[in-house]
Amino acid sequence: MAYATIYLTNGIEIKKAPVGFSWTTFFFGGWPAIFRQDWLWGVLGIIGSILTWGISGIVCSFIYNKVYIKNLINNGYKVVMPSMVNPDQLKAYLGFVNLPTTE
Repeated sequence: MAYATIYLTNGIEIKKAPVGFSWTTFFFGGWPAIFRQDWLWGVLGIIGSILTWGISGIVCSFIYNKVYIKNLINNGYKVVMPSMVNPDQLKAYLGFVNLPTTE
């Protein structure tokens, strides 16, 4: 489990996104991305796990949650409530100068 969770919204739906190491990706490869409807990274994760005998799952575990959050923000989602996450730490983690929020 990641060390914290943030919630993002596009005005219609709210998505929950973990921050930090992805244990689900570590154990299940690209399947967590498929369940999150992140089709590109899900397919890449599954193919990568097959081709590398699971090594890519270990590597992707360190970066997938960050990639997922960045993709949501690039698709127009905004942070609703960064529970247990300092906004400055979140900006540093994601590499953003300004974090789009609903507040």
